Formats: sequence, structure tokens, C-alpha cells
Amino acid sequence: MEQDIERYLNNEMTQEEVAAFLNKIDTDPEAKKLLSLYKEMNVVYDQNDWELLDKKTTNQKVQQYEQFLRSDKGKEIANSIKAAEQSYFNEKPFRLTKILKYVAVAAIFIAGLFLVVEYNQGTNTEQLYATYKNWDELPSLTLRDQNSDLTEIEQQFRTENYEESLLLLNTYVLNNDQNVNPQLLMYKGISQLELHKNTAAIDTFTELLESKTLDADKAHWYLALSYLKNQDVEKAKTELELLLEKPTNFKNKEAKELLSSLH
Repeated sequence: MEQDIERYLNNEMTQEEVAAFLNKIDTDPEAKKLLSLYKEMNVVYDQNDWELLDKKTTNQKVQQYEQFLRSDKGKEIANSIKAAEQSYFNEKPFRLTKILKYVAVAAIFIAGLFLVVEYNQGTNTEQLYATYKNWDELPSLTLRDQNSDLTEIEQQFRTENYEESLLLLNTYVLNNDQNVNPQLLMYKGISQLELHKNTAAIDTFTELLESKTLDADKAHWYLALSYLKNQDVEKAKTELELLLEKPTNFKNKEAKELLSSLH
């Protein structure tokens, strides 16, 4: 069935074959679901460059797989599959675009397995991340300083234009020789998280942790969320446990709840 779907989506069928295929789809619910999944995959993946595209998909499973593949762990798996594919097929006269598409299917399948395992263990990291992130609680960058650059950074951040906010923030830090600003580090790290730059976010929050400022301990909470988004449950637990060493620490109540959900 998968080969027929591939031929149909690539316009490789005769009119008679198309008619027979569509009749099969109309009478087979499972085939219809599979066709829908393949169509959604074509929206999400660039079969020529094997890249995730910035397009919306309505299929919930594909959305979950896409989220996983955007994580560092997902990218590592995808790159490993791609490398294996290239090694094997370099000596074979196959059509490259077709092979890449099958690699995308394989990567999604593997991602699905990881998601099923996470779900069965009662640990849906993406859902927990979405539940516990609350950027509205971030302190304003311009509460005491009416600097127009900071105003623009915060405005872009609050409207979820994280890419522009991060660009402006990096430019501001580059042009202003000053001590470490913990609030800017929080805005920077969160922007990186929302842009799926999980490793960079972890580096930023580690810098916050090592800043020895009054806000340094908050880094444990943001690091926990970063590791959670990166599918690294054990490191997320470690950060939450460090946060709970002092009852007065930032997000103490939420840390207890989240840690309980991860056990």
C-alpha cells in the first residue's frame, strides 16, 4: 500500500490506476488514514534536502513526531539514519528523492517509538514542558529602565516573535559593555528554547546559574524545562532536586509537582 501511495502522490499512476487507488481508499479506512499521514508528511518534510519545513500540519501524530525530530535527540537519530542511507545507497542506482522520503518515514517511525515509550512510562515531556512554562511571569526589562532597545526586545518577545527578539538582544549585549544581566539571560534562553535551540538555551541558563546574581538559582528551573524539552528526563530531575534543596527557592511548589510527574 505504501508504494501505491508514493506513486499516487508523485503523479506516477495512469488514470486507470488512480481510479482503482481512490476506490481502495474510499473502501479501506486504514488506507485512508495512511494516505492522510503521507500527505501531512509531505507538508512537514522537504524530500529534496531532508529538512523540516516551517509549515503547519493538522495531524496530531505528525505534530508530535515533528516536535521530537526538532529536539536534539531527534536530530541525532535523523542524522544517523541519513548517514546510513547515504553510505548504503551511494553505490546503488536508486532515485535519491525517493530514498530520502523513505528515510523520513523511518525517522518518523523511530520518533513514534520514542513517543510511545515516553507515554507508556507516564512521562510526556512535551506536554509537561507546555504545562509548566509560563513566560508571562518574567520581570519586565523596562520596569526601571526606559531604554528603547530593551522595550523593543521585550515587545518582540511578548508577541512571540522570538527570532527577532533574540537578534535584537544579541545586538544589544554586543553594543553595551556591562555586567551580566540575569534578566536578559532569561529572555535569551527562553527565546532559544522556543526556537528549538535547546542546547544553546542550556548554555545560556548555565551562564545564568554561574552569574552569582540574585537570580542565579532561577536557572535550575529553566534548566529543568530545557532538559525536559530536550527529552532528557534524568537531567531535568537533577535540576529540580537542586531547586528543592531550599524551600524558599524560585518555583519550589511547581518543582515538587513536576518532579512527582517525572517519577
